Amino acid sequence: MDLSFLGIASNPITVFTQADKTAYLQNPEDIDGGIRELVDAINAIPVFFSMSACQGFLIEEERDDHCPETYVDFYVIDEQYQLAKLLLGSLASKFNASIDCKVVYEADFEMTAADEIVPNGMVKLRHSIELYELPADLMKSTYQELVDHVRRFGAAVI
Repeated sequence: MDLSFLGIASNPITVFTQADKTAYLQNPEDIDGGIRELVDAINAIPVFFSMSACQGFLIEEERDDHCPETYVDFYVIDEQYQLAKLLLGSLASKFNASIDCKVVYEADFEMTAADEIVPNGMVKLRHSIELYELPADLMKSTYQELVDHVRRFGAAVI
């Protein structure tokens, strides 16, 4: 396909590899404890890896120490986008209005210095699972059901 009219010569989507997963996951202590189960369930799926997460309002007594959102964002390895689409679709179908699942197309970049980034013309597909706040008892059970669903999905994939 001639993509010259778009100003690009090839597919602009960044393709992540196992080496990228290893690099992103080298500091597990950076993950909030309250969302760790969900992050671990996603990272256990061989072709997914988390890149950002926040426990937000999951733990009431810690909520002031975190961002106001509860989410996990992840990337996909080796263009296995159909699996990510299936996971997000199954979550949105099962959890209805309790969560928001989406894919964000974000500009990729190179770090040239500690405080400088330069766009490289590529695009990263960020897959996102965001939880909406529910009453405390329902939040806890919904979160656990979400973790269990992702684990079952991962077991089926493997």
